[in-house]
Amino acid sequence: MLGRTAPPPNAEPATVDSTALRVTIVLDPGTAALLDAARLSLPDTDVRVHRGTLSSFVANGPSLRWTEVLICQISPENPRDFEEFERFVHEHVGRLPVVAAVRDLSVAVTRRVLRSEAIDVLPIPFTPDELHQAIETGRDARARAQPQQHSRGGRVVAFVGALGGVGTTTLATQSGMIWAENKSICLIDLDVQFGNAALYLNLRPQLSLAELIDAGDRLDIEFLRSVAAPHPSGMHVVACPPDIMPLDALTPEFVDRLLDVAAQTFDIVIVDLPGAWVNWSLSAMQKSDIVCMIASLSVPGVHQAKRQLELIDANGLGERTRVVLNRVTTPLFGKTDVSGTETALRRKVHSAIANDYPTVSAAIDEGQTISAIKLKSRVEKDVRALVATLATLVSIEVAAL
Repeated sequence: MLGRTAPPPNAEPATVDSTALRVTIVLDPGTAALLDAARLSLPDTDVRVHRGTLSSFVANGPSLRWTEVLICQISPENPRDFEEFERFVHEHVGRLPVVAAVRDLSVAVTRRVLRSEAIDVLPIPFTPDELHQAIETGRDARARAQPQQHSRGGRVVAFVGALGGVGTTTLATQSGMIWAENKSICLIDLDVQFGNAALYLNLRPQLSLAELIDAGDRLDIEFLRSVAAPHPSGMHVVACPPDIMPLDALTPEFVDRLLDVAAQTFDIVIVDLPGAWVNWSLSAMQKSDIVCMIASLSVPGVHQAKRQLELIDANGLGERTRVVLNRVTTPLFGKTDVSGTETALRRKVHSAIANDYPTVSAAIDEGQTISAIKLKSRVEKDVRALVATLATLVSIEVAAL
């Protein structure tokens, strides 16, 4: 039952069983502090605890996608809390079994919760046997679901520029084409005002992000596939709208749903974000497993990167963010020294992409990979190294909460 201490918030399990049922328990910090972590070990089950609220769990896109059964503490006497719970359960019915955990559970509360389409109710405090029974109910609910709903889900990688003109879309499109050599890739251009991803790939699709915005509740896997234009590389592209749209044409709710559907459809979803910060761009980053901050070695580039990294850190996304320096002049001998930039940013520079404007410009004009223009170039080697790094990062299981 509830007892001593909870596991460290960022502790990795010693081993990861890819076949184990992945269960997240959302508890308020006071309740989580009483949890005896040693008694959470169950056969064929990976149990992790999120200390916070349903809202904070939903905001963590990678953890939400990781979860296959959710046990969530709620306060039925709080109308707003219960409405949020009901809405979440309804939106995920048939895809994510949800169990409510309630303190001072009564028959009336149990009936009310079960009417919300939750699959079970767990009393707080609960015994290991009660927890095991709730998890098995979730396992059975998943087994009854449609086969296509058992997908573990793809990964989301966001590209955002520290300022305009640093080559964010170039790296997003080139990375996508390389990644498409062995994974199903969808690139979504969310820059509804100045997006150029489709142009960089020499695509003129009939449909665009505008159709997905208009779809509303009709947005599903089939609709997304019909809009995403195929590229010869194998990558699919959701182009920005043909007409300039206001940034508030998108909402956090739409972006959440779009990325959820895309992650169910493709192995990797690459998101090309606008330079402007709006409420939904933060939602996209929260849904992302990795955020690539693209910067340059110029004084404005480093200055703006530092400002944006501070904002990213303030929103709890620092650990997911990787700094990529683009158009770096490489020395004739030795490696590029980025120590000064790291000192200014107070962050590690994870990747540096060589400056080869003629080759990259020709690749953009023809909608081709860099290697199609010039074999074994330094810039292609650097982009491939970036993709290899990202592929390794997104293949790692989500850390414990």
